[in-house]
Amino acid sequence: MTTETKSAEAMARKTEEAEVSPFGWIIDPAVYIRVLSILVVIGGWELLGQISYISPSTFSWPSAIIAAFFELIRNGQMMAAAHESSVILVAGLGIAIPSGIVIGIAMGRFKTWEYILDTYVYALYATPVVALAFPIAMVLGVDFAGKTTIVVFFAIMPVIVNVFHGVRNVDPFLMEVTRSFCSSEWQRWRDLIFPSMVPYLVAGLGLSFGRGLVGMVVAEFLMSISGLGALSQDYTGELELDKGLAPVVLLMITGIVLTKLVNICENKFSSWRTHSEG
Repeated sequence: MTTETKSAEAMARKTEEAEVSPFGWIIDPAVYIRVLSILVVIGGWELLGQISYISPSTFSWPSAIIAAFFELIRNGQMMAAAHESSVILVAGLGIAIPSGIVIGIAMGRFKTWEYILDTYVYALYATPVVALAFPIAMVLGVDFAGKTTIVVFFAIMPVIVNVFHGVRNVDPFLMEVTRSFCSSEWQRWRDLIFPSMVPYLVAGLGLSFGRGLVGMVVAEFLMSISGLGALSQDYTGELELDKGLAPVVLLMITGIVLTKLVNICENKFSSWRTHSEG
């Protein structure tokens, strides 16, 4: 065995031990790079606020925003607004994600459905959804139905497109192998198509959650003013920018949590894939 081979095996063992150990992240340089990046950006922003370079009437800084965030939680305004917004977001994503998966699978697996739907899908994907807000409001109203539809339009397209490409990009050689072994359609989905589709689906869900949050805020701004959008707009109009930006912090936290949940689900249900961290 050569020295290079021994070194490679030793490094592989160390990597595996770090991944298995609950404290393996301590020796991961990526953690420290991310922390340093956050400290530089947030610290510089805070410093500009503390030396009065930033005017409270035009913007705010981290410590003031965090203080306003907890104040709005204490007085109940943040929770009440978040409840209103979450109803719209959950309903929109609850419609968009299953529908997007079904449409993407149909387009990817059956040429006829692709020919029927692809023109509409790509046309709507390229259309600014904000431009559809007023026609939707005229047809469905400015309350729950109209706002939920806006969220659906924002969130569904990434799921459709990513699932379509995930199903379509299954290795044709492996598909031929499943036919050679007389696999049923269910067996092909279980053993080949679904595992190949998962990375695309995860990417689509990550985009869908982010776009769904944007759609929720857009709907609250452009239709009947409510929820986190109304809370932010009210305080911004009163030039209390710290409180106006506090709902944005909650939206950011929500986006991060949803993305992490998607990653956890990917790791749980795609154990056949080689896990690598960038």
